[in-house]
Amino acid sequence: MASNKLKLSALALGVSSALLSTQVAASELEPQNKIFTPQHQSKIERQLGDIKKQNKRAVSWLIELNSEPMFSVSKDQQATQSAHISQAQERVLSNIQSADLNLNVITRTTKLVNALVVNGDESEVRKVLAHEDVKEIYPVYDYELNVADSADYIKATPLVESQIATGEGVRVAVLDTGIDYTHAVFGGEGTQAAYDAATADPTTVTWPQGIVKGGYDYFNNDADPIDFGTSHGTHVSHSVTGIAPNVELFVYSVCGGGCPGLAQLLALESAMDPNGDMDIEDRVDVVNMSLGGDYGDLAEDAVGLFINRAAKLGTSVVISAGNDGAYPFIVGGPSTTENALSVGAMTHPTDETRVAEGTVAGEEAVIQGANFGPGAFSFSSDDIELVYPDANQTACEPFAEGVDFTGKAVVVDRGGCNFTDKVLAAQTNGAAFVIIANNVDDGTPAPMGGFDEAVSIPSVGVTFATGAQLKGGASFNISSELVATPGAMADFTSRGPSVSGLLKPEITAPGVNIMTAEPGTGTGLSGATGTSFSGPITAGAISMLKEALPERNAMELKATLMNAANLDVTVTPRALDENAAMAPISAIGSGLVDVEKAANLPVAAWAKDTHQAALSFGLQSLSETTTMTKTVVVKNFSSSAKTYELSLEQRFADDVERGSLMAEYPTSVTIPAGQSVEFEVAMTIDPTTLPEWQLSGSNIDTLAATELLTDSELDGALVFSEGGEQALHLVYHVLPRAAAKPVISAEKGEQGVVYTLHNQGAAELTPVIVENTVTDTVGDGGRLDIVAGSVETLAVPASFCESGYGVFTTLVVDQPVAHADMGGFAADFDMDGDGRWDVTAHSLNYSLFGGATPTPITFTTPYGQLSGNLSNLYFDSATNYVTLQNCIGDYGLTAADLGNVNATVRFRTAPDNFPTGGSNAVDTAQGNYNFAPAQIVAMAVDAQGDEVQSIAPGESAQFLFADANFTILSTNGAKAVVTSPRNDMQVAPSLADAQFSVDENTEQGTVIGTLTAERNATFAGAISEFIVVSSSSTAVDINSDGEVVVANAEQLDYDSGLEQVVFEVVATDTSGNISNTATVMVNVTNLADEASEQPEPQPQVPVKKSTSSGSLGWLALLMAPLMWLRRRRS
Repeated sequence: MASNKLKLSALALGVSSALLSTQVAASELEPQNKIFTPQHQSKIERQLGDIKKQNKRAVSWLIELNSEPMFSVSKDQQATQSAHISQAQERVLSNIQSADLNLNVITRTTKLVNALVVNGDESEVRKVLAHEDVKEIYPVYDYELNVADSADYIKATPLVESQIATGEGVRVAVLDTGIDYTHAVFGGEGTQAAYDAATADPTTVTWPQGIVKGGYDYFNNDADPIDFGTSHGTHVSHSVTGIAPNVELFVYSVCGGGCPGLAQLLALESAMDPNGDMDIEDRVDVVNMSLGGDYGDLAEDAVGLFINRAAKLGTSVVISAGNDGAYPFIVGGPSTTENALSVGAMTHPTDETRVAEGTVAGEEAVIQGANFGPGAFSFSSDDIELVYPDANQTACEPFAEGVDFTGKAVVVDRGGCNFTDKVLAAQTNGAAFVIIANNVDDGTPAPMGGFDEAVSIPSVGVTFATGAQLKGGASFNISSELVATPGAMADFTSRGPSVSGLLKPEITAPGVNIMTAEPGTGTGLSGATGTSFSGPITAGAISMLKEALPERNAMELKATLMNAANLDVTVTPRALDENAAMAPISAIGSGLVDVEKAANLPVAAWAKDTHQAALSFGLQSLSETTTMTKTVVVKNFSSSAKTYELSLEQRFADDVERGSLMAEYPTSVTIPAGQSVEFEVAMTIDPTTLPEWQLSGSNIDTLAATELLTDSELDGALVFSEGGEQALHLVYHVLPRAAAKPVISAEKGEQGVVYTLHNQGAAELTPVIVENTVTDTVGDGGRLDIVAGSVETLAVPASFCESGYGVFTTLVVDQPVAHADMGGFAADFDMDGDGRWDVTAHSLNYSLFGGATPTPITFTTPYGQLSGNLSNLYFDSATNYVTLQNCIGDYGLTAADLGNVNATVRFRTAPDNFPTGGSNAVDTAQGNYNFAPAQIVAMAVDAQGDEVQSIAPGESAQFLFADANFTILSTNGAKAVVTSPRNDMQVAPSLADAQFSVDENTEQGTVIGTLTAERNATFAGAISEFIVVSSSSTAVDINSDGEVVVANAEQLDYDSGLEQVVFEVVATDTSGNISNTATVMVNVTNLADEASEQPEPQPQVPVKKSTSSGSLGWLALLMAPLMWLRRRRS
């Protein structure tokens, strides 16, 4: 990056400020904005885009009322409460109608939440908040859909076989696509005729149907949840009953092409009162939801609210974590709701992986097994002939009838058609084995993806070079075997932690090739893969615990299952890699479900603040050594006291070697029978020992980021041992980042005030200065609280913008941003001053446009439309800003218009990242912008006036700034510093009362102590002078530097009656501001005198003190010139 030079001679340094007066053209400014760097240019090629996939967005609104729902009152009060609920709802409905609000009431809820659900714009909905009956409004989001061997794997079979727990009497609600209740596994007739009869009239049904005791189709709004045209719900329900065979099922259809939020709300309501008699005593014990989105958050929507309420009623809610892969923070909502149990997926205990290997020309070769065809085989040039066809060498056309490959191995080239098509073409002409050579000489084999049941012969892929050897007649020996791969996390399972910092997923279970009921087959099974199936397997486990441990509530059952889980889970199967790395806690939570161990666990432990059986510390930007403390609750359900030894096991050896974490906790804990005890766990982290933080907006959308996340995390378990054996555990997780800490100081210099930028943090400070377009009140927007917004127009390469000018819009929020998809970051522009928004720049995810990776991008559209331009978005995980980038052409501007526009800009944040205009804004801030090319407004410089682009911890640089408001950003985890220098300079310093002591007869000139005044704003003036307003003695003085000095040693005599000297003091700064008046007391200490006759003490005459206002009168005259300077500058 080029170095900007700004010589000190170019500065106009005044008495109270250091104003950078030199203006720099936009073309010279490009290096100043370090957010815009060359490596981002190829991230997202600028393009037009239309949204192809729905994302989390508010489709309707839930209006919660103040009067309590049915679940909160006792049975004998339910009739009265039902009337109160009805009356309150009618009052609000009447208000909506009388106010002529454009809202359509689509349903009412009463059991979990007393609410109305409406369709309409948020601005209309918020008007209802003024009604006395209305408590809050919540968005309603739509979501998407995300076993015998598994029962052995999670150790459920022993409980079933011994009749300890089978799920008997436990009621489980499955919210999915429905169920084929005619299938034999659910107690149905198990015939094609029965299924045909059920689907012939898919709107009516008589309950019960086998073990299915009830349900409803809320997706199609009819009574019959028959799984017709889909199979997902049937697979999910069998995943539950495959673990807990005797549960009672209640199945609600809430998904089809998607999973509407309204259908989920109504199903959760019904699950609390399946027979609809307004008595919730028949509510279900367990709810399973195999659905969700990505980058989930806490319960800030209606579905999350219902889930948390259900958990309070004692219902366990189990939700799949998602199938979006190991990208950091991508774990999906609503599984990230506080009281839900979020479930990840791992490999199936009997699932087999194809492992191919071989030699060519006597040397080991890279062999890629196919995803299709037979998985176990062995071929050698000694026993099979290899041919390379003379024609059709890509095998993308049928081979001629005269081409006979019978019993031969055939090598063909990659390209032109699918791998399966190539193998089928050779198979048709009698081939026994096919080798596909890569057509690119990059050292990688042909990948051999795809699937076709018609393929019946083996095939492999080889590199370009190996293919050339084989075509030349080289010898070969190639084999493949099927290897069982238990014990590893599934490669598709969504990784945490959640964007809120809460540890999710919390547990894992098999989710690969789960053999479950296939709808319409009567008795047939088929394989299913995904967290959609590990979730219900866990719901089955919870159902067994509910039967085995009936005295434990939903939170305690969740904790018990997590405490007992098996942490021996690896990233890849040990069968394929004996040195496989352990899976990180943010991918597997507490580990693999072990229901047998859980059923026999006499205690449960959890964190007091979150009620989660994990110590979740979340994302932490640390500029200094920091201690974080959590209280652990341990409850003993047994009839005898339990004592456990405690130890901490860090997950990874490199974390131990770095020594970044020090934990303090008791060595043991004893829990009396039937009681609970609490103890504290303190985690202290030294950020100077942490690894370099490498997660950034430019790589967080890559699978390589999962290794970077693992390297940055500190995770493991607090282990409870009994008799030397591990009995249970509490996992812990923290994601710490060493952060810079920018601090501005001010000192008087020969030419005026010298401001210095210090880095008091633990990481390098790379200051990025943006001029503020708007600032906003801190504390009015929660986690996405806007504190400042900036728009900059900068010169950019033509490859970015044809006009040569890009627009960079930065939203600064109060708390760190884990990921740009944790919410919506947007700016709306009114370009012509007509009061209507014209253009919106909005954060979005590239996957919504069919992109292969979840890359955060900027989507610029005409306001309220869903078609527009895609371009880059910049953020750095654990900093607190997001920058949107587009071109002046997106605003209808050319270079000639720059500086001549009077646009209104509204910065806004929202809990969802869907461009719905102003709907569902968490916080907004509004200002004006003219699109003039940006000017340098501040800079850190060295003694020669050269720009300083980075400041090491403990180092500093002089800081120069112009008469403008700006924000100091950094890409190194530092919290942004939002400044208003002109306003800061009007802020007076503060001076605290102080007390000192001095021995009598101390030598004259001795400095007893020094006063310190505090500057109360970032760019407040330097402390210039301390002024004594009044004093009770001349024995001690306070000079202008604040030093408390012995002024007259002879008068400093305790025996003469001087026991204390009292001062009234103020401090001033270089801007002419005067502090509060502080009282400074100097106590005089009596020393032992030589034996002699002492004179009688003289009577003391009280010193008359001036009043505060009177004593400051002369001071005001003294400060008049400085005050005049202040008025001149304003």
